[in-house]
Amino acid sequence: MNDDVRLEQLLRAALRRADASGPSRDLWPCVVSRIQAPVGVSWLDLGVAALVAILLLMRPGWLWLLAYHL
Repeated sequence: MNDDVRLEQLLRAALRRADASGPSRDLWPCVVSRIQAPVGVSWLDLGVAALVAILLLMRPGWLWLLAYHL
């Protein structure tokens, strides 16, 4: 018995068979509701954006650093 056959036997013994059935429920309505939900902006997001804008106004040379990391 070569190593490949032995490995296949070990893997088949260790892993259970995947069920051929579909998902337990329909996921499409959840996707549609997430797409149609209003977008909320947090105060933290606004604060970080304002901080970045202020820093770029004070140090315009940092724009290259910001562009590099994006």
